[in-house]
Parts: sequence; structure tokens; C-alpha cells
Amino acid sequence: MSTRMMVAVFDGSQNQTKTELATRWAQRLDGTIAGFGVVDESIWTPAPTLANSTVPLPMNQYDNAMIARAKKHVEQSLSQLENYCKQAGVEYQRIQVEGSPHENILVEAQGYDLVLLGKQTTADPGMGVPARTILENLLRHSPRPILVVPDGFDKGQGILVAYDGSLQSARALQALVASGMYGLGEIMALSVDGESQENADTNATRAVEYLAAHGIKAKKQIKVSDQSAGQVIVDEAQRQGAEMIVMGAYGRSQLVEFFLGSTTSKVIDESSVPVFLFH
Repeated sequence: MSTRMMVAVFDGSQNQTKTELATRWAQRLDGTIAGFGVVDESIWTPAPTLANSTVPLPMNQYDNAMIARAKKHVEQSLSQLENYCKQAGVEYQRIQVEGSPHENILVEAQGYDLVLLGKQTTADPGMGVPARTILENLLRHSPRPILVVPDGFDKGQGILVAYDGSLQSARALQALVASGMYGLGEIMALSVDGESQENADTNATRAVEYLAAHGIKAKKQIKVSDQSAGQVIVDEAQRQGAEMIVMGAYGRSQLVEFFLGSTTSKVIDESSVPVFLFH
């Protein structure tokens, strides 16, 4: 199975680590990579300020400079990714568009198995929408799993699947199988419960049996802890030297457009390991 990966690059997005990671994984999985660059010019287009005017005022020199900077960032990032792929002998496709990053990524993602996104959570002045905002928008509607890559990640070994028996974790596990990313290495199914070892064992067993039904071997790990599930997942991934964490992403608020659940947010914010998410 050949895994098709899309590396998303947009204004202000971190790229070095995910570029290296995508290339390395594509080699191991006999995969292909598409560099998808998006420049959102609209965020610098000033609104009309003249009374009764429907014609936008011309962009000033600052706006033009910021757009030029964003385009340069995207073009350099895509060229870097292309060079990495050439050196590694990985099939590469380059795509560059203008518009809303999350809207364009959602459409383009339909043709791929996985979308790689950097873990930047604060805006670089003049460089557009922060990656964390785009991540939240993507997770709400993405047809494919999202891989959040922390800056500076080097190498690991094995996959840690955080499985709590929820619909989101079940979907994430199925997405792992469908994407072909299970081929990275040995899988450990981790179930965390604050009180019941029996519940944790039931959930971990269910994950292992699902994988076994698809010819994929996995071991189970049970944790009963009064720590938050997110903290246990982060700690275990670090202790095991995992190469990737797999988990479901979910939002609990019905009053606002979207918020990540507390466990998901904890893992994204504190994990030094790439996190494979599906809602």
C-alpha cells in the first residue's frame, strides 16, 4: 500500500521538521508527497473606509510587503520539500494556490491519506493565521486524518494508540489502518482510566482485536491513574520513545464554533511526538 501524504504550507507555518519527517516516512512506506502551499491575500486587504464606498482602498506598502513575504515563505518551503524528495527518491507534486488555508486544504485533502501540519500556536506578525486556528478548523471537517508535527522532532520507534472506547478513538484507529501509517512500526494500544482497570482492559482489548482482524499485530497497555489522560499519554509516548501518537480529536462545547477536548489539547500542546488525529 502506497500512502499519499499532503504537507500543508501556509503563511507562518512551521515546515522544517514536517518536511524531514514526511520524506523519511514516504521512503519507508513507499509513499508519495504533495506540497500544498496556500497564500491568503485577503487577510491584508483593507476594508473600505470612505463613506458610501463599495470599492476597497488600495493596499498600502505594508500590506504588499507582507503578501510578498508570505509568498516567499510558501515558495521557499515548497522548494525545500521538493529538494528533500528528490534526494530521497520520493515522488513529489507541487501545488500552490491563493485563498483561505483551511478551506483549500479541506478540498485538496480528499485526494490524500494524511495531511501534515506544523504545531505553531502563535502568529508570526504579518504572516497570517496561526496554525492552531487552522488545525481546529480542519479537525472539525477534515475528510482525512491530520498529523500535527512538533518542531524539532527527530526520530522515534513504534506507534502509541490512545484508545478510550469513544467514537472518536474508534474512527482514529480505523483511519490509521486506512492510511497505511500502521506500517511505521510496532503498535501499543494504551487505555487510561481514572478508576477501573476492567474498563481500561476492555478498551485496549477492543483496539488490539480490531487491528488483529486486519492482520496488524499490536500489544495492549493499561493505565489506572489519577493524572489526566492527556498527561499519561504524553508521558508514555516519551517513556517509550514513540514515533507517533494516534488518538481521536473531539470538541465538547456546543456554545461556540469549535474547541478541542481537554485531552486532545493537552497532548497537542505538550507532546514532543507527532500526533495523528481524526475527529
